[in-house]
Amino acid sequence: MVIKMINWISNWAQGIIVAVIIGTIIEMVLPEGNCKKYVKVVIGIYILFSIISPVISKMTGKTLQVSDILELDKYIENVENNNLYGTLDKDNTNNIKEIYINSLKNDIKYKIEAKGYTVGNVELEVQKNEEYTLKNISIEIYKKEEKEENVQNETSKIETINIDISQNTTRDNSEKEKISESEKKKLREYISMVYEISEKNININ
Repeated sequence: MVIKMINWISNWAQGIIVAVIIGTIIEMVLPEGNCKKYVKVVIGIYILFSIISPVISKMTGKTLQVSDILELDKYIENVENNNLYGTLDKDNTNNIKEIYINSLKNDIKYKIEAKGYTVGNVELEVQKNEEYTLKNISIEIYKKEEKEENVQNETSKIETINIDISQNTTRDNSEKEKISESEKKKLREYISMVYEISEKNININ
């Protein structure tokens, strides 16, 4: 009886020592992160479990499992799901923002061209909020060339259209006629009114 008790105490002590060593090694190799605090708690509970489990099993005759104390599988599943949802939510947010910006660019370009101008590059800056508030607009606006207008009016002349389009696609922006300061002012006022943005945040090149 005494020998059995000594063997039991010896095995119990060995289990505690092994648990402490394993916990220490895991804590040493564990990288820094949000989960480290939780893992430390788990290690502490695991060591505590190693201490009390043999005693409870000895007294009750029932084997106590660590799963009775910690739902580790459920926790791991929740962490993986949260990470997945976080990634998907971030991707969806970026996609919505990109679609919104591209749609806004096209709308600005359409409205300015409808006033008889040629629009080049359009750059937008939006705030990082739920409304994607428009912060800055930088846009290249040029006078519409007479040749381009003639091409649009003479749609029946297929050859002329092809020649003019090829010329327009190869023409450098520096060769396009810039608009006057008074035109820029009127366009700033128009853009400011339509898109509810301060004129000082509208840059027309």
